[in-house]
Amino acid sequence: MSMSLREYFSQLFSDGERWSGAVAELADEPVALAEVLLLFRIVLADGVVHPSQLSAFERVCQRQFGIRPDEMDQLHALLDSRQGQLSEPEAFVLIRSLDTAERRRLLGNMVRIAKANAELVASEEKLLLRMAELLGIEPSDVDLEAEKDTAMTDGAEKTPSLTGWVRDLLGRHSSINQVAHDPALTAELLLLVRMSFADKSVNPAEADAFAAICTKMLGLDGDELGKILQYINDFGYETTNQQAAGMLAGLDETRKRQILDHLAIVAKADGEIDERERRLLEATAQRLGFAL
Repeated sequence: MSMSLREYFSQLFSDGERWSGAVAELADEPVALAEVLLLFRIVLADGVVHPSQLSAFERVCQRQFGIRPDEMDQLHALLDSRQGQLSEPEAFVLIRSLDTAERRRLLGNMVRIAKANAELVASEEKLLLRMAELLGIEPSDVDLEAEKDTAMTDGAEKTPSLTGWVRDLLGRHSSINQVAHDPALTAELLLLVRMSFADKSVNPAEADAFAAICTKMLGLDGDELGKILQYINDFGYETTNQQAAGMLAGLDETRKRQILDHLAIVAKADGEIDERERRLLEATAQRLGFAL
């Protein structure tokens, strides 16, 4: 039987580990610990621990979570412990409970840590982009509080506008932004992916049909389909077909018929409709309010 996230975190005190002071408080706060773990992922993003990024990470932890310099060894022991190693999906589930200002602050701190090193590598940029998508941060929403806070800036962190940098980063991935901030589009794409896999395999005709729907009918950028599929995969694990269809039930009839047409195109792409594909198509139609 799987345990809840809070039960998982309660094991932080098992295996003889004992934390004290601000680290003990952090270990007892699942959301805060998830934030710290995600901040530390930036330090490790390129596989090399750069001293400037590690120092920036520790300054964030001191400023935001009250971790004193003499507690940093204890903090790193917590992060390195078996109990401290959250899986990525669990951390993302937890941080979705943050309000908008807290999400902006988290992204701002991740940017500061990444840019503390002179060279921003592709793996760091990819992680920051993914975090922005999962946090629901749009270019027009970016107003990084950390940028205004001069208390934690030093020579390594005095860089051109962080706000402008993040806006530029997000602006280069417009289709991913479109999907990330359109629940109905996300639900449709999830159902299309599920239809592709309904017969337990995805043949080239089905893959081509999916790509054509995304680019020609939904107007998405074909160069971003890989990243879009990764985004759908990140959220699909916790969304059932019924829930996805439920997100579409409030659309107008024309749009709902369009979605069913798209599903049918994928189902028929290989020349036949498998029974499992038929069941998914019929179940979706019923949930969208169409009588069979």
